[in-house]
Amino acid sequence: MRERRWVFAASAREAGARLALALNLSPLTGALLANRGVTDPAEARLFLKPELTGLIDPLKFEGMKTAVDRLERAVRGNEKIGIFGDYDVDGTSGTAILSKLLSLLGNKPSYKVPHRQTDGYGLNAGAVEAFAAEGVKVLVTIDCGTNDVEEVGLAVERGMDVIVLDHHEPAAGIAPAHAIVNPKMPGSTYGFTGICSAGISFKTAWALGERMGAKKREGFEGFILDAMALAALGTVADVCPLVGENRVFVKYGLDALRACKGKGMRALLEIARVEDKPLETFDISFKLAPRLNALGRIGTAMDCVELLVGEDEARIAEIVTLMEKSNKGRKGIEDEMFQQACAQVESMAPDAPALVVADERWHVGVVGIVAAKLVDKYYRPSFVMAIENGIARGSARSIDGLALHEAMNACSELLETHGGHAMAAGLSLKTENLDAFRRKMEKVAGKTLRPEHFTPRLDVDEEVTVGQLTKAAVRELERLAPHGPGNPVPTLVASRVKVAAEPKLMGKKSDHLSFYVKDQGPSLKAVGFGMGALFDPIRKARTVSIAFTPQINAWNGYENVELMIKDVKVDE
Repeated sequence: MRERRWVFAASAREAGARLALALNLSPLTGALLANRGVTDPAEARLFLKPELTGLIDPLKFEGMKTAVDRLERAVRGNEKIGIFGDYDVDGTSGTAILSKLLSLLGNKPSYKVPHRQTDGYGLNAGAVEAFAAEGVKVLVTIDCGTNDVEEVGLAVERGMDVIVLDHHEPAAGIAPAHAIVNPKMPGSTYGFTGICSAGISFKTAWALGERMGAKKREGFEGFILDAMALAALGTVADVCPLVGENRVFVKYGLDALRACKGKGMRALLEIARVEDKPLETFDISFKLAPRLNALGRIGTAMDCVELLVGEDEARIAEIVTLMEKSNKGRKGIEDEMFQQACAQVESMAPDAPALVVADERWHVGVVGIVAAKLVDKYYRPSFVMAIENGIARGSARSIDGLALHEAMNACSELLETHGGHAMAAGLSLKTENLDAFRRKMEKVAGKTLRPEHFTPRLDVDEEVTVGQLTKAAVRELERLAPHGPGNPVPTLVASRVKVAAEPKLMGKKSDHLSFYVKDQGPSLKAVGFGMGALFDPIRKARTVSIAFTPQINAWNGYENVELMIKDVKVDE
């Protein structure tokens, strides 16, 4: 196992103790709330019990009233409406939400999603011309558009009013749209920048639906369930912070997913084998979103939207079959690319501070996944690109200490395009500049990263004793869910605990480990997946220090606290 450095949260015990006293919580839960920046008792109540009243009024968005006015006029006048959504889950979910609402109102829109390989990100001229040929008068872009100055300008020239629903950072030039609904626009009065584009689409549908009395229409109840489910899907898949109103979207959206009415969405749940269980953010991140993304990575994301809005059972079955085939194909391509990328990395200098790999055999649809896997294996910022027609296009993933958007700005003279944020980004460059880019990026990373940055970081919330972890205490910690960015699963540390029984190896390959630990009070079972190599060190140790997440394990009618191990340090 790779050594990890434990980074403890700054002490929030005083603030946590005040919360615990005010809300009748344990000091541990109070401290974890304070670690997440929640120190006001009223805010903490909403955090622990999100309410639908916590959703912000959509009309607080700059541009929302203008957008709704125009959409209402289009619906009442039976004008043709077009929707252009990005190809990721956020974009396709947002497209599905607005498409469902407009159809409920009697104006079935036309929608288009760009092809990941041939079109790339953002609104494109070909789509604009196709909408114009269909007679579209109002074009709505979802999860793109803010910075698509030329393409929005072309749509305006073709007689369309463009409404942008987006959450990306505005660049120097802002698209000449009829209305832009984006919480990151200068002067925004919305008050929350973490909302995703599917969430913005939900808010637009909410405002338009209220304006036009959609609650009175047959099918509205099913629509609102599906819309909340889709908003949660986009929020989690787009790795948005699970704070503020995003907690409301996801808390209620996970329940809505289980109860959703759409036939296509139900088929998605069934193929992922999650239709009969309480859903967690994990299920979206690792079971639902990858399947939807596989359609866009290997084929076309148009199928994603068709599945999410679909009611034709034969067509749904066809898409689901294609989705599973695409997902399996994606996994095979991903595994092969990863092995080839590792071979390239192994030929580099072992101390290279950044990894830049590219190949003509690679599929641009899975470069981001491979970049993330390289980071997991080598813990270096990783740039993975597919080469086609003299252009290398791909994705980058980073580690703590190197902000990708800043690093790529320092290499901008070698790049054709680049964009993203600190931990994930996209880029393209001419293949003739690959070697120069590799050298420049290694230089930039070498100057920025310090030796400690190359040891993976494990953020720790609090130090506890094993004796503190009663069922009641762990049940209370469960109220912090749903978990994700901004509200990670609690990670606790118990130091120098006794190994209370002989450890055991588990799994077909004996690569998992279980053992019991004890300090004050009864012993608890600890489980470490993929930690079989620690069997001998732990068996021989008198005490160990463990980083873990506690959970309740229910089996045969009994409930016990178990510790899911994240890291172990054998004490000397």
